[in-house]
Amino acid sequence: MSAAGDRAVRMADILGCWQLTRAFEDRGGVVRPNPLYGTSPNGFLHYLAGGRMAVAIPLGERRRTISEDRRGATLEELAESARTFDAYAGRFTLTGPDRIVHHVEVSTHQNHVGTDLMRGIECHGDLLRLHVPPVEERGVTLSRWLDWRRV
Repeated sequence: MSAAGDRAVRMADILGCWQLTRAFEDRGGVVRPNPLYGTSPNGFLHYLAGGRMAVAIPLGERRRTISEDRRGATLEELAESARTFDAYAGRFTLTGPDRIVHHVEVSTHQNHVGTDLMRGIECHGDLLRLHVPPVEERGVTLSRWLDWRRV
């Protein structure tokens, strides 16, 4: 996927609600589905005209707790539930033709609050791709990206 034509991604291109459809990783040139997201990735991403954003993504195949009331769940169940769900919200800024920054104000992972998450962004109509900058992991370059469809 590439940016809409050769032009920069604009705010108008990304506004709205997006549903996660695919999650991939490239580990040293080997591309595969990202196992962190399970066999059927799901989640929602919202970009609003006022420069606000929110994302919520369940990770993998989440299990229900024994109790229907989350306050009745065991500590182990609550820990597993927290470990398998990512969500954050805040402001966003388009910083280049193919770059976006999520300025995290609230998060399920408290260490992300007050940080800026840099993402590459590509948009073509109702398809959006976000990718994190590549990192070195055990001597291998690792790239990850998420594909979204406008809903």
